[in-house]
Amino acid sequence: MKKVQVLLSTYNGEKYLKEQIESIIKQEEVEISLLVRDDGSTDKTIEILEEISKKNTNIKFYKGENKGPARSFMELVQKSEEADYYAFADQDDVWETKKIISAVKKLNNSDIPELYVSSVTIVDENLNNLEKKEIQGKFTFEGEMIKNFAYGCTQVFSKKLRDIINLYEPQYIIMHDSWITRVCYAIGGNVIIDKNSYIKYRQHSNNVVGYKDYGIKKLKKQFNIAFKEKTKMRVNIAMELKSGYKDLLTQKSLETIENLIEYTRNTKAKKWLLFNKEFRTNSFIINTKMIIAILLNKF
Repeated sequence: MKKVQVLLSTYNGEKYLKEQIESIIKQEEVEISLLVRDDGSTDKTIEILEEISKKNTNIKFYKGENKGPARSFMELVQKSEEADYYAFADQDDVWETKKIISAVKKLNNSDIPELYVSSVTIVDENLNNLEKKEIQGKFTFEGEMIKNFAYGCTQVFSKKLRDIINLYEPQYIIMHDSWITRVCYAIGGNVIIDKNSYIKYRQHSNNVVGYKDYGIKKLKKQFNIAFKEKTKMRVNIAMELKSGYKDLLTQKSLETIENLIEYTRNTKAKKWLLFNKEFRTNSFIINTKMIIAILLNKF
């Protein structure tokens, strides 16, 4: 039976946390351990974790300062214990009992780093189905550098990938799921896409990160990233990948990374990004936005 350590970051999650943890420890055909990092909760989350961990020897938790979800999850990867596989979990979802074993059965190549991601079933606060959100993307390093497609709460990854991730701590990071997906592609790892869903992805008013973010809030966020922030997101991600994994990068991913790093000051690199047909997603709208952003040196 394969050992899988689930990594869960909590923050003021008292309302749904028990239900989610129960669904995690009920996983079938695998040996589950759960490591929880609390990201500075001020509600009853800690009390719930203390109560549950006393009753379950395979559950450990510790308290940390508020870092936000990306760095909280990355710290969990650093502190993870020995296992065959690792999985991320959000505090307010509910897993089907075969969620983890469905991933493990597809992760079977121990010679290369492997990452599994799947679709999700969107539900409301009361777990009523709203829609199945099928995972979409071009599923290449180039496409992933344009837009992340992976739901972190579905990610399961091999020990080999965990060990490589832990070789480097990025200074600049947007989210843990996109970082790990990009690292896996960049070093020639295997990213396994499952169009099936084994998770109820709960949407409610207090989500830290939700699948939908409409209206003025979203437009303001996009405007700030594109025009106000001095940081060029993908340039910085590319620089982090090169700094952390230069000797492990494939030649193809290194070419993409170097063109991203140089495009604001090198016409040849900018043309590569604009006209290379592989540096695209499957979305006309996203590709159009990307081209405009590159022309404005805001990509």
